[in-house]
Amino acid sequence: MELKPQHTSLIILGILLLTVQTVNCRALESTLVIQPSVGDTFVNSMYLHTKYPEEPHGYLWAIFAGNMYVEYDSYKLYGNSRIYIKFNITSIPQDAKILSANMCLYMYDPPKTSQEFETHRVMSDWNEHKLTWRTQPPYVKAPTSTTIIRPTPIEAWVCWDITSDLKMWHSRTANNYGTMIKIKSEINASDQLASYYPKQALQPDERKPKLVVRVDWYKPITTASPTASSSPTSEPSTSTQSPKPTSTVPPPANDGPKQSPEVGDHTNPTLIIQTAILVSAAVVGVILILHIRSKRKKPIRGKTK
Repeated sequence: MELKPQHTSLIILGILLLTVQTVNCRALESTLVIQPSVGDTFVNSMYLHTKYPEEPHGYLWAIFAGNMYVEYDSYKLYGNSRIYIKFNITSIPQDAKILSANMCLYMYDPPKTSQEFETHRVMSDWNEHKLTWRTQPPYVKAPTSTTIIRPTPIEAWVCWDITSDLKMWHSRTANNYGTMIKIKSEINASDQLASYYPKQALQPDERKPKLVVRVDWYKPITTASPTASSSPTSEPSTSTQSPKPTSTVPPPANDGPKQSPEVGDHTNPTLIIQTAILVSAAVVGVILILHIRSKRKKPIRGKTK
């Protein structure tokens, strides 16, 4: 069977399109741990205009979320605490695909009863050293995710799924002003407070706030190899959004937000190949169209008398 030129062109076009699909499937999944946060603090409704008494940054050894009280000689004063926290996400390549993102804080003191804690995307900038209850920035009212924190175990990682927020920050459809964590029901109550280590805590680096991100990119994104002793303990909470990272993804041991070694040099060869293939496919398509048109315009020769 003899192949006509237009059939050959269609076959070539099909092969080129199939190659594009094959190249698209070559993304590699990696887990990037960003640790610690670049800013974290808490505010409390007992101190409307000032920071918590232990300046310059609240308790240097803790950040709190939930309902709490302080007891004086003749009365009790109740207040609600909220955490504000932000991570530097520039280590995520701009053309990477975000698969999941879990923000994790190491809790050293849980609430005495099971409580729901929410995350909300913050909508304007804030200063961790100046933020007070009255100067809180606006935030998205609908929670990004909710996690139930139980009384046991006492020390454990608590994580929230903030995938949707990270996708917006990464795609630059929203500015990265971080996350606010609050208890779902803010009431005058005691023993409903969860205590966590901030980035300034005099604790091992692996216990400081972290962001665990799963991405697809054209090559692996590596992070520092943790030591055997840095594996976090099991998590007590159950997210209502998606499963949280387990102890098989421990944080790295080095200081500062972890930067992917590929960042700053990701001229993506996959995109170059795709562009070349698509251009070739377009050229073949044009040649095919011109060939078909020339066939239709060719006059039919009649028999000479």
